Amino acid sequence: MYTQRVQVHTTIALFYILSVITFIGAIGTVHAAGVAVTVAPSTLTASTPTDVTFSYTASVDYANTNTVSIVAPAGVTIANCTSGTTDADGDSTPDGSGSVASQTYTYTFTASTTTADTTGVDFCINLSAATGNYGITFTDSKTVSSNNDYGGALVYVGSANVVNVSAQVQPALSFVIRTSDDTGNTNTCALGTLSLVTVNTCAYRLKVTTNAASGFTIQVNSDGDLRKSGSGNVADNLDIDLVAENSTVASGTEGYGIALTGGSITGGTVTESGDFSDDDTPLPISSATNLLTGSGTNNPGTTDTTNTALVTHRAAMDGDTTTGNYTQQVTYTVSATF
Repeated sequence: MYTQRVQVHTTIALFYILSVITFIGAIGTVHAAGVAVTVAPSTLTASTPTDVTFSYTASVDYANTNTVSIVAPAGVTIANCTSGTTDADGDSTPDGSGSVASQTYTYTFTASTTTADTTGVDFCINLSAATGNYGITFTDSKTVSSNNDYGGALVYVGSANVVNVSAQVQPALSFVIRTSDDTGNTNTCALGTLSLVTVNTCAYRLKVTTNAASGFTIQVNSDGDLRKSGSGNVADNLDIDLVAENSTVASGTEGYGIALTGGSITGGTVTESGDFSDDDTPLPISSATNLLTGSGTNNPGTTDTTNTALVTHRAAMDGDTTTGNYTQQVTYTVSATF
């Protein structure tokens, strides 16, 4: 009895193993597959009927009476193209024709294809829809059902698949007066003690930072001459005479003016305006005058001698220059065109 039970169990186990092998073998013979689908054009104008080519490569060729069903979702109007598809595989031989019912385009083959599984098949369908993204799918029916294919692709109508990105840049404009060696900000310019044998100088730099597309303009004005007292253009014995235009301040001759070096800025240039473009120039009194203009924009946050204009005050005395302390206030104003 013991030997018989072992034989029975062995027989059952063998049967089970053979059954599993047979089942796995059956699965291995299935050829139905999802295939890659393209739609051209894939982007359509909203509410505009458009002929669209629906394409893919089949796993095997189609036979007579096989069908392909292309389905559009609700909201999409589907129709035959003006020139309906007759040659699906592009071999110059008619293969069948298509018809539309509800949301489905059905192509029925009346002849076998020759290149559907190598160069693919193309079906022309007419689509129209409101703005949105629509999935167009297909299934087919071949003589051997295990060879059936399926797939799908999106059709984009209007701008539903478009993201509009925007940004805003605020106007930026800043101004500082830097030391001549560009080591810090300053609001002083000390000419020191004048003498008959030298021309005394002091200097600083004008730094503008802006993102103005058309650049900037700096104007200059003063509260009067370099003087001992009073205001405006005071009496000759109480001020340092302004240097004559088109000349330079010279030692031993009373005179006062500025020299300007425009330089350059990142993305453009700094240009001296009018009389400030050459030699020493007298400063205006009470009426602002253009000193320089900048085309392009500076590099924000950067201070360096390349990106600044150098202003040098120059003064000299003669034997009649009155003893005393001389002062003047010079004002700069900056404007930009954005």
